[in-house]
Amino acid sequence: MRSRMVTMAGRGASHLRRLLNRQGGQSLVELGFLLPFFLVIVIGIVEVTDSMNAYVTITDAARDAARLGSKNLATDPQMKALAVTEGARLRNPVQTSDVTVTHTTVGGVNAVKVRVCDHRTLLLHVALVLPDNFLMCSETTMRVLPTG
Repeated sequence: MRSRMVTMAGRGASHLRRLLNRQGGQSLVELGFLLPFFLVIVIGIVEVTDSMNAYVTITDAARDAARLGSKNLATDPQMKALAVTEGARLRNPVQTSDVTVTHTTVGGVNAVKVRVCDHRTLLLHVALVLPDNFLMCSETTMRVLPTG
């Protein structure tokens, strides 16, 4: 009688083990389905914050360079150098060729226009959905203050 009870307990334990293994397998399958979506979401969040940081950086660089030019405190090469210095902290640093300084008139008043561009490359390359790279630019125009 005692051996019969041990045998029944052994059967119950093996049945319980099989049940647990099935649930573990199901959990792994569910993880396999959901993990790619979570990774895309996390990488997307990182990509958006990196792009926002780049936009703020190039906007500040263009604004600061135009401000110095509008106060006659810097020459065109100095304004370009300032924008390149501020854009150096980006993942793809701003080059001198990415900065354009022009002098124009706005409403009959002399003005300086500074355009700073950043060549963005995405972290996640999804063919036919997102471009691998794109150009992000910021342009600022400020009137030149009279000297004196």
